[in-house]
Parts: sequence; structure tokens; C-alpha cells
Amino acid sequence: MGSGAAVESGTPTVSTFDPVVTEESMTLELTGTVTLADRVSVMAEVGGRVTWVSPEFTNGGRLAADEPFVRIDTARYSLEVQAAQNAVAEAEARLSTQPGPVSAAALESARTALRLAELALSRTEISLPYEARVISADVSVGELVGPPELVGAQAILGIVYSTEALEVNVPIEVADLAYLAPAIGRAARVSTESGVHAARIVRVSSVLAPRTRLSTIFLRFSPARRASSPPLPNTFAEVEIEGPPYRNVYLLPESVLQQDDAVWVVENGALRRVVPNAIGWTSEGLVVEAFDAADGIVIGALPGAREGLAVELAGAGS
Repeated sequence: MGSGAAVESGTPTVSTFDPVVTEESMTLELTGTVTLADRVSVMAEVGGRVTWVSPEFTNGGRLAADEPFVRIDTARYSLEVQAAQNAVAEAEARLSTQPGPVSAAALESARTALRLAELALSRTEISLPYEARVISADVSVGELVGPPELVGAQAILGIVYSTEALEVNVPIEVADLAYLAPAIGRAARVSTESGVHAARIVRVSSVLAPRTRLSTIFLRFSPARRASSPPLPNTFAEVEIEGPPYRNVYLLPESVLQQDDAVWVVENGALRRVVPNAIGWTSEGLVVEAFDAADGIVIGALPGAREGLAVELAGAGS
């Protein structure tokens, strides 16, 4: 098979490409922005003086899951636990000497008070149940902190976000979104300056952007992403999403395409112009809906080509 056409005895000789019906998936290449689905205000649940602040609790810091980053003076709360323990011991002794429903209820009440005292003591250490990044922090050792009803507007010690709250907002053409259907759950590859991350589509916007008429898909990073550094909010992202396969299609090399992505088909020794229904490009060529390719598709340019022009196939004849 050659890559062009020759003229012998007035009849052009052409080389042809024989397409094969196949399945092809298109990879959508999109751009988006890393955003935050949520952010959290850090507040103390009990009041007291701050005795320690982690050096990581500052703008840009990283907080490990379940590890304290602020500690409050425990003296008062330790005493309350001790007092509650004494009350439980006293109630137990009373029940043993004066059995009855009143003594039993008093013991249960004392045990509840002990659990509440222990809970308050545990809250003198502030931690989060997930890995987080710090947006801002405003607390120092010696500062009086507590819930809003105790310290008012000073209750907020900082703003953080969970690394699992990172999303990628990706504008997308409505036609491309229809191709991905069902879009939710489909895998994606997200490239940012921090690396390449696996992600999945978790939501699709319910309205179109008023100016661009684009929809938006929202991606969440896969758990495997934790092995690498997560991207920062507002980071630019390049996104690749592979859609479902198109069936009954041809993959045409660029060498067979003529003006306007038409092709010349050889049928009974003459040219027939066909404009295939194009689906999209891949790295290997143009994906089109399958059509009647007759004796083959002409490769390369053919000067003077026109509908019905007689041609000879390369390698045919004597």
C-alpha cells in the first residue's frame, strides 16, 4: 500500500486504505480548578487557658488525624473528675448499706456526672478526626479560650480544611457530558503542579453557567492520592476522562483525509466522495461512524479528483 496516487495512461493509480470496524473510546481533555467543598472553624468546647499550641497550627501547617494541636489547662477538669469519682464511691457505699431504688438512682446519677467530667477533661486537648491543612490560626499560649457563650467572638481559634474536602471543578460542554453518561463514578486523571492524581466524578451541576452555557462536573480525589502531596485550593488542573467506547466505528489515519475531513472512496473503479460522521480525534487518527468504504479509501492527495473520476487501484490489473 502506497501513500499517494500516480497517473498511468491517463488513468490515475491510487493506493487505498481498508478500514476495519472497531470500538474506540474518546479521552476528554479538560481544565479545571481545585476548590474546597468545606472548611471548618476550630473552637474549644471547654474554657480555660491555653498551655500549648502545636507549631503546625499555623497558616500552611499540616495537622495529623486524631493528634492534639492545642492543649488547655487541665487543673480544674482533673479536680472535677476526682470529685466525681469520690461521689461515685460514696453512692456505691450508700447503696451497699441502704439498698433500694433511691440509692440505685443516686449511684447512676453519680456515674453519669463522672462520665461528663471525664468528657470535659478529654476536651482540653483539641484535635480533628481527619488529616487537615491550616488556612489561618489565631491562638497563643496563655490565651483564655472557650465556647462562644464563654468568650464570644474570640471563640474561633483558626480555620482548617480536610484534605478529603478537596474537589476539582471542571466546566464541560453539554455534548461531552452526554457522552460520559452515566458520568457520576467515572474515573479521571488530574494533573497539577503537585503531581498526577486519580479522581472520580462525584457530582454534576444542576444548572448551566449563564454566560458560557457550560455544565460543571465535580471530582473528588481517590484515597490512593494520600500517598502524594495533595494540591492546594485554587490550583489549576488538567483533567483527562475516558468515556465509554463507541461501537461500529472506523479509525481513519490523517493520510486519508481530504478537505473538510472528507474522503475519496473507490467504488467500481471510480471515485465517490464521502463525508463521514466524525466523532472525534485520538492520538492515532479520526474516529468516525462506519460507512460503506467499497473498494477502499484513497490515501493522500489526488490532483484533479472529482466525483466519478475513473481510477485504478495500485497493484491491480496486469
